[in-house]
Amino acid sequence: MTTRTSLALIIGGGALAVLGVLVSFTYFLQPWRTCPDDDAAAGCPMLATDATVLTVAMIVTVLAAAVAVVGMVNRR
Repeated sequence: MTTRTSLALIIGGGALAVLGVLVSFTYFLQPWRTCPDDDAAAGCPMLATDATVLTVAMIVTVLAAAVAVVGMVNRR
């Protein structure tokens, strides 16, 4: 694997992992949600589509971090 490919894996995987963490954290807190039973938005139940987005974002985060690690290992 060339140095350019390794660098692309590190940068791309790292950027995608950061994006996945941000989406996961945002969907975990659900700042847009309001419910009459609770004052905090995080206490409201999560909708099925929100749970799907959160699951996909978490999986993408793990896979992107693995890609970045592979890029770092191959660079040495």
